[in-house]
This record gives sequence, structure tokens and C-alpha cells, in this order.
Amino acid sequence: AMRLLLLLLMPQAALSVVYNWLSLALLNTSTLPIADRASLLLDKSHYEGLCAHLTGLNPVQQSICTSHPFSIPFVSRGLRDAIYECQQQFKFERWNCSDRYDIMKTPYGYFHDILGKTLRTTTKESSYLAAIASAGIVHAVTKGCNTGNFSDCGCDSKPALQRHLEAIEINPPSAAALTSMHPGGPVPYPRPPGMPSSQYPPMGNGAGGVPGAGGLQHFSWGGCSDNVGYGVRYARKFLDEFERQEFNRTSNVQHLVAIHNYFVGREAIVQNVRKHCRCHGVSGSCEFKTCWLQMPKMKDVAELLKKRYDNFAVQVTKRAKKRLRRKERSERATPIRGNEMAFVVRSPTYCERNDTTGILGTTGRDCVHDSLNSDSCDLLCCGRGYNTRIERQVTQCNCKFVWCCQVKCKECVDDVAVHTCK
Repeated sequence: AMRLLLLLLMPQAALSVVYNWLSLALLNTSTLPIADRASLLLDKSHYEGLCAHLTGLNPVQQSICTSHPFSIPFVSRGLRDAIYECQQQFKFERWNCSDRYDIMKTPYGYFHDILGKTLRTTTKESSYLAAIASAGIVHAVTKGCNTGNFSDCGCDSKPALQRHLEAIEINPPSAAALTSMHPGGPVPYPRPPGMPSSQYPPMGNGAGGVPGAGGLQHFSWGGCSDNVGYGVRYARKFLDEFERQEFNRTSNVQHLVAIHNYFVGREAIVQNVRKHCRCHGVSGSCEFKTCWLQMPKMKDVAELLKKRYDNFAVQVTKRAKKRLRRKERSERATPIRGNEMAFVVRSPTYCERNDTTGILGTTGRDCVHDSLNSDSCDLLCCGRGYNTRIERQVTQCNCKFVWCCQVKCKECVDDVAVHTCK
């Protein structure tokens, strides 16, 4: 009886609690308050009960929800966009950014542990998922700033150089470069793979990729520049702070890996902010320009992160005191770079279903029998073979323009062979 009493009196913090902020992607944002200037004056205590029941959030995130309740719909939207783009990038691979999730219980209710098993594995796939989710939050919250949904931010009207320096201060891997930074001078970040030198640094481009900064030009800053600085600060606090607290408490390298990959996702946006301009003048002579800074599209961010997943993912040791170290002893003197994803354990094959780890397996997945890529039946089906069925597809064909003003098409029926993994 005494042992039972001691167990009941044990502090809840001692028990293992699972959080998964990705569950916000399934949030019905129509149930959240609408952001308008009048409602921003309401007592914040009105939202405490609402935020506490957004299950899956850790204590830091619940605190952010209470202080910035109107940001949560944008976080939810950013996570949905991130998961969608993740699934687009991996749709032809064994792991297709999906898993079997459980219904998790918390003191406040239940939440869907969507992609939580993957996020907690510290594999290459979890590194991509963390990075794209971090980028999604930056992207969506920044858009929320531009549309006037937050009381403490709006469009960024600062000059490009000042804006870029502010971004460096937010993410300080190279603070020493601040003093020497100027539009035509050295940049503190390595040029992303595949990007021509003429298109870097980010604020050195005019509309359409024409080099702009560094020369004598007649332009003014106008329009509504994307306030990426605010989005980065928000995402860093929303994702990093709890991980840092947990690392200080447990020394588990999993939290350092998460913080690093969140940074990689944010930088994928910061490094690719571009200057866009609109010409003014007689007959389009472009005597004067109005310019603003704009984020890349999430699709482009997802593609960039996929390249880093394929080519710049680094395995790190399980032991870390203050920073991550490469697992290969011969490379440990080289620090982990800001464009390299970090992971701890090697990925499984993802061939067979495993309910414990959430792996769905590849049985039933469509494949291409004569492909040489990752969607080939040989690779995707893991040597198990594949089934073939014939599907009848109806498409529009032989379309013609008929004056005026219609396009008339015929219906064509084709028998198509569809291959699925055994």
C-alpha cells in the first residue's frame, strides 16, 4: 500500500510525456478566433483554456499560444504546407513522408501523433521533416505578418542590407562577418549548391534574377517586403526553446539534432530571399524602380531541402556536450555546417510494415516497372515483385478551337497497365 501511495504522489514531470506539435497540422482553424484589430484588445485569459486544449503542444508552445493566439492558425497552415511538400518530394520513395500514427493521451485530452514516430527517430527522414516543418512555420507566420494579422509585426520596410544583417543576427553562425558585410562584399553563408555566383548574396538580385545590389541604381524600397526576421524569431522560439531546455536537463543529443535541423529549415528561406522590382517610367523605360524583398515559394524550399537531404546529410555521434560532432573520427575537426542536415541513426529500409515504428511498408504502392529511378518496381518493392492490373482511363483528346470561342475535345479510352508492389 505504501509503494502504491508513493507512486501516486510521484511528480508528473518525472513521467515520460510525449509531445508532437505536428498535430497542429490537423487543427480545424475555423474554431480559432479571427484576428481583427478590435479582438486583439480582449483579455488574453480568454484564450488560456483554448490553448491548453491544443493537445500535442509542449509547455513553451502552450505559453506562446496564450500570448499570441492569432499566430496558431498560421502555424497550423505552415505545418500542413510543409507536410504536403514533404509528401510531394518523397512520393516516389520507400518513405513517402507518411506513417501510421496513434492517438496519444495527455492530461488535457487526446491528439493524433501524426508523423511523431518519424520525428522522434533521429534518422535522415526525421531531419528532413524537422527542417521542412521549421521552414513552413517561418513561411506561414511571415505571410501572417504581411496581412496584418499580428499586432507586433507588419511588412518589412527596411533596406535590403539592414534586413539581411538582421537575419544574420537572428541566426548567428558567423557573427564576425557582420562588420565586413556590404552589398558587394563577402557573405557569411556558403553559396547554396547549384546557385550561380551572380545570384548570391540574396539581396544582390533584381527582378528576374538580374543582379541589382552593389551598383548605382535609381530605386526605392516600397511595396510590402516579407518580414522574414519576425517569422524566423517566432519559429526559433516555438521550436528551439523547449528542445534546448530538454537538452540541458537530459543531455540527450536528440534535442541538439532537432535544434540544428530547425536552423537548416529556417536558413533555407533566409538565404533565398530575393529582391523583386517594378519598373516606372515613360513607356516602360524603367527610369525608376520600386523594390521589395520576397521569400521563395514553399515548393522551392522543399526542393532545396531535398537536395540537402540527398547530398548534405551528416551522421553525428550520440554523445555531445555542447555541440554536434561528426561520427567519422577523421572528420570530427570539421564543424557541422548550416546547410548540412544532421542525423544520429541510419535509416531502416522502410520495406516492411512496422507498427511500433510507424513504418507503413511499400506493399500496395504504385511503381513503374521500366524506371531506373526510386519509383522503379525493383527498388520500391524491395525485391518482393509486383502485381499488374489493367485500368481503363478516359481522357480528352484531339482538342480543337472552334470560332468563337470554344475548345471542343473528343473522349479517348485507353487501357493502362498499373503495377503495385506485392
